Amino acid sequence: MPKIYTPKQSYFSESRVQKMAKDVVRDSTKDRKLALEAFEYFKNMVADNPLDDKAKAEMSKALDLAQAANDKVVRILDLMLKMTQAEMRTKKSIDPMSFEDLSR
Repeated sequence: MPKIYTPKQSYFSESRVQKMAKDVVRDSTKDRKLALEAFEYFKNMVADNPLDDKAKAEMSKALDLAQAANDKVVRILDLMLKMTQAEMRTKKSIDPMSFEDLSR
């Protein structure tokens, strides 16, 4: 029977989440670059033959892919910001309160 893998750290430790986010951002940047290259390719095809509807459709798809890759990066940054804010709130609530804090 295979041994069950148990990580020594949490699956969602800060360093592991940051590494995953970094990998996704890097991959999304590559995807966006490739999608924009495909867009330029189909744009050149349309410039040669303005009646090529297939190339026009592919241009649109390439732009959609480029925008989706960009949206992924924005979502990751938003999630990382929310995680940082939540972490700061937790650390702040752990700090001992003074009598002045209690009176407010």
